[in-house]
Amino acid sequence: MPSYAVLAQAHWPGVEFLVCREDIRQRTLWAIDQPRHTVIVHLGGTMRELDTEIDGAGATHAPPSPGDIWLVPAKRRYASQARGQVITYAELRLSPLADVETGDETRMPLEDLMPRLGHRDEFLHYSVARLGRLSQQCDDLSVMMADRLQRVLRQHLYDGYRLPVVARPAPASLSPQVARRLCEYIESALDQRITLAELAMLAEMSVHQLLIAFRRNFGTTPAQYILAQRLRLARWHLLNGNADIADIAFDCGFASHSHLSAAFKRDTGITPRQFREGLRMRAVF
Repeated sequence: MPSYAVLAQAHWPGVEFLVCREDIRQRTLWAIDQPRHTVIVHLGGTMRELDTEIDGAGATHAPPSPGDIWLVPAKRRYASQARGQVITYAELRLSPLADVETGDETRMPLEDLMPRLGHRDEFLHYSVARLGRLSQQCDDLSVMMADRLQRVLRQHLYDGYRLPVVARPAPASLSPQVARRLCEYIESALDQRITLAELAMLAEMSVHQLLIAFRRNFGTTPAQYILAQRLRLARWHLLNGNADIADIAFDCGFASHSHLSAAFKRDTGITPRQFREGLRMRAVF
């Protein structure tokens, strides 16, 4: 089997879509520095190690679960190294000039999008998986459905990930160094109590300044970001080990099995046990 293969591919004006299979049993390096946006969706296969950084958005050092996404805005540098088994992933590459319908027959370009690292977006995950399957078909109905779905995905990115437009001067943001420092601290302390005061001290800001700057950089609050990282780590342990769910809960910073279960069900619609037993739908190529 070749180390890299394209399983599905499609093109539309301003949009390119790929589903790829890659053997990463040897340490593998990836880099992106392009004038286009790139959305990466991990579809399947085991990663044992993954270190990823996007300029101005910090870094992550935890392996993904199927459905985790990375959004690399145009003109942002992305660097990553990974090791694992054979993986499958999708890339959606979009020109900032690729437009979307915003109502009243108005069209707007996909200019400024927010970076994302190991983010969870179930709609994007399953839509991209569906687009991959449609792109493997040549009949006229599949082609039409794929075209419609890529338009829906553009609309989803515009609605959910574009940077807010503000008339007043932009609020303070975190420097790339501070964003990275915060990400690394949070990842290293997921099994511990993390406070806003600690994060503000690391950023050399007041708590109020941190809350504004953190949302500006990450598009979410510190609490929501920490919860997302804890759930991401829990998903990985559930998929890649046999530890008791209560132990996973404590190792990921949850107060109890029930605390993890409640947060997990709010996020995915199913319990950790159901997730582990494979009741969650999965994209297969």
